Amino acid sequence: MKRKQLVILSGVVIRLALAPVTGQPYDMGLFAFFQRVYFENGVVGLKTFGTLPLLYFIQLPFYSIYAGLRVLGLNDYQFMYHTSLSIEGVFLKAPYILADVGIFLLIQKITGRLFPATLFFLNPLVIFESSVWGIYDPLMLLGIVYGFYLAKKGNHNISSVAFAIAGVLKLFGFLPYGMLLLKNLVTRQFKTVRIQFLSGIVIAVAAIAPVIIFGGLYIFLTGFVFRFIGVWGVTGGLSYSILYLLFANVMNKIPSPALLVLVFVSSLYLVETRKGANLTLLIKWNLVGAILLSIFSQAEPQWLAWTIPLAALYGAMTSRSGLQIFTYFFGVASTFLINTVGVQGTGYETLGLVTHFLPFIEGYTNAFYVYAMMTFTLLMLMLVYIFHRPVKFRFEIIALVVLAYLQAYFWLSIINLPRILGVA
Repeated sequence: MKRKQLVILSGVVIRLALAPVTGQPYDMGLFAFFQRVYFENGVVGLKTFGTLPLLYFIQLPFYSIYAGLRVLGLNDYQFMYHTSLSIEGVFLKAPYILADVGIFLLIQKITGRLFPATLFFLNPLVIFESSVWGIYDPLMLLGIVYGFYLAKKGNHNISSVAFAIAGVLKLFGFLPYGMLLLKNLVTRQFKTVRIQFLSGIVIAVAAIAPVIIFGGLYIFLTGFVFRFIGVWGVTGGLSYSILYLLFANVMNKIPSPALLVLVFVSSLYLVETRKGANLTLLIKWNLVGAILLSIFSQAEPQWLAWTIPLAALYGAMTSRSGLQIFTYFFGVASTFLINTVGVQGTGYETLGLVTHFLPFIEGYTNAFYVYAMMTFTLLMLMLVYIFHRPVKFRFEIIALVVLAYLQAYFWLSIINLPRILGVA
């Protein structure tokens, strides 16, 4: 068996082993509910779906296979306290698992190397999001990476379509779309601009049309679009940014920080393309955009995985072996943080309960602040790998991150710096 097939087989087996017995209770319950409502009652429940409708229609054909098997007598079971059934969960996660496979193949085609693609495909955070959590970010990332692949082949108009489709899955996909549109506008390629702009409008309107038809536009705008760009209060829950946690009064005075980040990185991309536009620059500034969004907006844990395929690509295309290996370490550390010092605890995705298996490293005072500080540290280290000259990955980085974790625990939990500052 060739190494490529071995990597694919290993990654798929790991994902299929995890998918039936894990799941984020809220998200998996939400997706299962709307599919059940359709296949059991024939009701299209987009009025309260809460995210972009394209995901709903992507899940339908996969769930239809499961619904057919149930009609034929398939017995399914509930594992522990999860909100979806075990086999049902596999079919709900199937699009995300296939998206991971697609991204793996595309990274190898773009770079011509198996190593960066493997670092992505076997990355714990990537596996966690698609096969344990069951969140749909891999679909958006597939659209973005496929757009990069088309851009490399010179199909810039079609690549813009791929980016726009990624955007109607999750709004970050519109960042590379906007960058290409602005570049062509600045370079006066007006015919290409018209094609890209019109195709983007058609795709966006087609994506929103079902919400308008079936109702729920207000919930969609306030719960998804405005929440992402930060113009409607906060994210609707806890902040995952250390800047917002410690300096909320200051950060809340900044109007729509997510939009400011997108404008900032797009401007820097346009400035650098004056020296010559290429795919590497497009990937670089989208990667920087993903990092800055997680730092300067009230980001969510799944956003951390946006950096992984982009960093693997950029690292391979600029001979940054250190960045590629750090990307894997970043995934390991982020998965640890999400599961131990995040909100839910280690039992959330495994048992379906908010509980802690490891009380010595989770559930302590201000654990959430420690999570935010550590993700900030990891993202800053990734920025260093991006902008510093290509360097090898050193194991001292692991020791540095461990020391940073201990310092964060000491100052934010034991000393309780947030209470001293009056923010906790």
